[in-house]
Amino acid sequence: MFQRTLLTAMAVAAGALAAAALKTILEHKDDKKYDDDEEVRFIRISDDEEETAGYDASARSEQVQQICAVYPYLNPDFVEAKLAENEKLLEEYPPETMVALTHSVHFSDSNAAEEFSSIMEEAGYICVDRSDYAVAVTRKLFSEDNAIVSDILNVANQTAALNGTYENYEIQ
Repeated sequence: MFQRTLLTAMAVAAGALAAAALKTILEHKDDKKYDDDEEVRFIRISDDEEETAGYDASARSEQVQQICAVYPYLNPDFVEAKLAENEKLLEEYPPETMVALTHSVHFSDSNAAEEFSSIMEEAGYICVDRSDYAVAVTRKLFSEDNAIVSDILNVANQTAALNGTYENYEIQ
């Protein structure tokens, strides 16, 4: 019982941290002195790998550019689409509503799926392997402005960093 309470508290704290990071980005979207230390990343890259991203967001809004700087593995189209969902999510899940957010991801390599699960468990997510290549990660968090979108971007970025595919999310 104590472990479950502790895990829930850790999950809520991690969600609040992710929401705060995205909120900071959005609040500072016109501030040219955005501090890169405020970002949230789960990515673990080995010494022999290079951290590179394949997307150019320079033709996008400054808000999307800043978010893509925090989440370098995400396609700017994906970022724009998720940002556009924020208002709808806030209407459906008003602030202070506890939600369970489940993300489904897929990898072409079982080692990447295992690494993803390890990283996400360390970050406070509950991981369920659906196959050698598919993983579902769940976290409970309080809905706040950009909290759900921030969590989606965090998980999708981690998935992309390990060459996986972010499939979808479900809110309960």
